Amino acid sequence: MRTLSKLTLAVATLSFMLLGGCTTAPSHPSLRDDQKGQSTPEKLVPVRQYVADWNGNGGYQLSPDGAQLMWVARKGLGPGLFVKNLQTGTVRSYAIPVPGQWAEDSRHVLIQLDNGNENTHVYQLDTLSADTNLKDLTPFAGSKSFIHSLVQGSPDLLIANNQRNPKVFDLYRYDHASAKLNLLAENPGSVALWLTDKVGHVIGRARKDAEQWVYETPSDSSNTMWQEVFKVSYFDTVQPLAVTADKKFLWALSNQSRDKLALVKLDLLSGSEQVIYADPRVDVSQALISAKTLEPLAVSLDPDYQEWKFFDARLQAAIDKIRGTSHTRLDIVSISRDENLIVAFVMRETGGQTLLYNVAQNQTELLGEHSRSRIHAISSLPRQQPLHFPSRDGLDLHGYVTLPAGSNGQPLPTVVYVHGGPWARDVAFGGDPIPSFLANRGYAVLQVNYRGSSGYGRAFMEAARGEFAGKMHTDLLDGIDYLVAQGVTDPHKVAIMGASYGGYASMVGMTFTPDRFACGISLVGMSELVSLMENAPPYWDLNKPWWLKYVGDPANPEERIVMDEKSPLYRADQAQGPMLILHGAQDSRVNVDQSTRMAQALSKAGKSVDIYVYKNAAHGLHRWPDKLSYFRKTEDFLAQCLGGRSSGFDFYQLGSWAL
Repeated sequence: MRTLSKLTLAVATLSFMLLGGCTTAPSHPSLRDDQKGQSTPEKLVPVRQYVADWNGNGGYQLSPDGAQLMWVARKGLGPGLFVKNLQTGTVRSYAIPVPGQWAEDSRHVLIQLDNGNENTHVYQLDTLSADTNLKDLTPFAGSKSFIHSLVQGSPDLLIANNQRNPKVFDLYRYDHASAKLNLLAENPGSVALWLTDKVGHVIGRARKDAEQWVYETPSDSSNTMWQEVFKVSYFDTVQPLAVTADKKFLWALSNQSRDKLALVKLDLLSGSEQVIYADPRVDVSQALISAKTLEPLAVSLDPDYQEWKFFDARLQAAIDKIRGTSHTRLDIVSISRDENLIVAFVMRETGGQTLLYNVAQNQTELLGEHSRSRIHAISSLPRQQPLHFPSRDGLDLHGYVTLPAGSNGQPLPTVVYVHGGPWARDVAFGGDPIPSFLANRGYAVLQVNYRGSSGYGRAFMEAARGEFAGKMHTDLLDGIDYLVAQGVTDPHKVAIMGASYGGYASMVGMTFTPDRFACGISLVGMSELVSLMENAPPYWDLNKPWWLKYVGDPANPEERIVMDEKSPLYRADQAQGPMLILHGAQDSRVNVDQSTRMAQALSKAGKSVDIYVYKNAAHGLHRWPDKLSYFRKTEDFLAQCLGGRSSGFDFYQLGSWAL
């Protein structure tokens, strides 16, 4: 293989810039300047502003004692971890590319890292030591570890690990004094959940038994003998939040005997629930529990825009000062143990900010701005609006449409951007840069919370049973039809794209309804459902009944046939428009061959397809050079297919090869 010299590489790079560095002007009639009444398009924002913001920062965390603040920002050409002493102002930086979590002693930082295969290790950093090296607390090859919980007032912590049995997680306690990991509770092969108190004692577990979760409490101090206390249906949701101070109750989000998730106080002896807060429209999305009192402080929910319900007047007064009165999305990122210091991230249509609020002093400090704020300084931001429309079988569907700033009402080329999961959902001002990026290129962006999306209750979720490539897909088509009827969308210029399940939906769109989509983009998508199920990571085993219910059982010959019928791989010859397929080589959830096989099938059938495999990526793209490549390929591909704009070569691409 020929190796280029530095001079040759520089000449080749310069030639590429000269040949390919020009922007692509829009060709769609609704976007051209020569159209009568057409507004001047907003300034084209460089791709780097969306994926490699030089001034970006995030992942802020207050130490429990409120004395230190940690965050991630640029360090050299990549991200690094920063720790600031709030009393002295001293800042230390570390070559650690991900956010950390404070131990309860407010001195040690805990880091969870993997090499792309999701076999995560737990590391410890001593912020008061001259030694900046990470200490691996779980040096076990070929296994996955994660932080289960912290031990109040101690550098000790509880860690779950599956080295003994890759299908399930045992619970360990890391003893800081001895630097040893001690087994706390062994998993018999069916436990999906360990319940612990604030000082690190195991007080319960949830064990799968057929189609039930059996909740048990230990009957001896060694956590080897257990007694049953109550049962929950496997397909009911009980999300533990915290054990109460008296250890008798569990704060949880639950939908037992109801359609929507509610905040409940669950009796750990009887299983009975007291509903603390519920909403008839949507699920409770999250709940904030006080680390000081172990009582609930607030809950949030997402009908169209995010709403908060507070149980603590002092916190509500503080948050009201932070977020203002307009539509916002607020994330309470971190609170000191005494609840005097609050770090909150506020996202609104004009941008996002991370703020530090001192309750006692009634003072707010700006910690950082989201790239959306800096983009707003360059170009007017697109408008995101909630949507409500009926499905063809009468289901009430919700979603969002993002329109280019300055669009004049003519039907626009449109991208259907499908969220992954599929048991997830899109929200207003969620921070994903793709809708804003695509709108800046001239496209209307449709995001549909199709049936099976989380947040809308049990019945809406169960309406997706057996509907992969079925009604989950026609929900997307109904969204397109709604926008066409509203005069928003040009029906002949619609693309579909997404990641994971969204990538699958893109392949389904291009092969099941090829007349509806001009082109499609799949990132880490699955093309064949049987092999997806058969090659799932071993620790998915306890969750497989959920997949079997909604997707199918490959061990059942009849269901296997149906799964193949719902797999785009076997319909590649039906595709009409071009496809762009991208995948991470290290993906352990959706193997890369789900994309390579699809690309081969499309190519064999004489269809237009481009495929790119990122060697250092897993289930998603996290390194900025990979994101930059993805966004650049996306804008060029859509410009050719839909007639929007493309920014051409971004000079950040010159530095991406070095990382």
